[in-house]
Amino acid sequence: HPHWWRYKAEIETTSEIFFLFLGIYITVVGFLGIVGNSTVIYIFCSTASLRTPANVLVINLAVCDLIFSSVAGFPMTSLSCFWQKWLWGVTGCKWYAFLCAATGLASINCLTAISIDRYLVITHPFFMLDKSSFKRVLFNMIVIWGWAVIWAMPPLFGWGDYIMEGFGVSCTFDYLTRTWANISFNYSLISFAFVVPLFIIVLCYVGIVREVMRCGRPKEQQCYVKRFNRYNNRADNQNFRQEIQITRVLACCVVSFCVCWMPYAIVTQIAISGFQDLVNPYMAEIPVMLAKSSAIWNPIIYALSHPRYINAL
Repeated sequence: HPHWWRYKAEIETTSEIFFLFLGIYITVVGFLGIVGNSTVIYIFCSTASLRTPANVLVINLAVCDLIFSSVAGFPMTSLSCFWQKWLWGVTGCKWYAFLCAATGLASINCLTAISIDRYLVITHPFFMLDKSSFKRVLFNMIVIWGWAVIWAMPPLFGWGDYIMEGFGVSCTFDYLTRTWANISFNYSLISFAFVVPLFIIVLCYVGIVREVMRCGRPKEQQCYVKRFNRYNNRADNQNFRQEIQITRVLACCVVSFCVCWMPYAIVTQIAISGFQDLVNPYMAEIPVMLAKSSAIWNPIIYALSHPRYINAL
């Protein structure tokens, strides 16, 4: 992109150690993402108590992160870092960016679906007894991946674009070109594929917190069980505590996703709003590297905090 030409001398004189560090970092992140998410998928699929309709969403999130790690990590990005240039051509750049975009967007869609599910489990448990079916989960999968592909595809057909970024070792959305088509796409993307899902997630967890506070401690468990027992005599305090703990775990997953992706979203909005001069190669590359680590945190969070996952381990 012409924007990066002004930094040509700076990029060419960048230390080889910097590119070596990027390559090692991406390799490690990719390896951890592949191993961690493969483990999550195996445990959730092989453990009978974890094979529930609700956990299909967790498995799907791990699949998103596994694909993202495989594409955004080794070998494409890491090898390009070691060679200090993009190795896979223009077509490779576009399909690499498309796969990263589709899986990244599917991840936030999946987190949104999980948040809605958690909200309903905590606030309307008896309602969920009749609704937790694999048919409903299949519908969720279609929406999650369909909405992701809808927003990842347009740059392949002229609304927006995929280009190399920063130091020229990875590719992403074109957030630099000041054309109506590109500006409208980027604003639409950030609004409908990031802000709206994030708003829904926040609403769900605010609702969960309000429900727990409304029941009040130490009576919160009795409140939940009393409502749950109207439809299921097996409900007990332990079940409630586990549901709350699982909700906290999944809330941590949401927070980690936002921490990893928010700097990148901010940089793209700074650029697309007309302040491209503020975006240098380092300012572009560092948020991208942080975003690529998003796929490694969920398995770590599960291993440290998810009660049923820990038992399965």
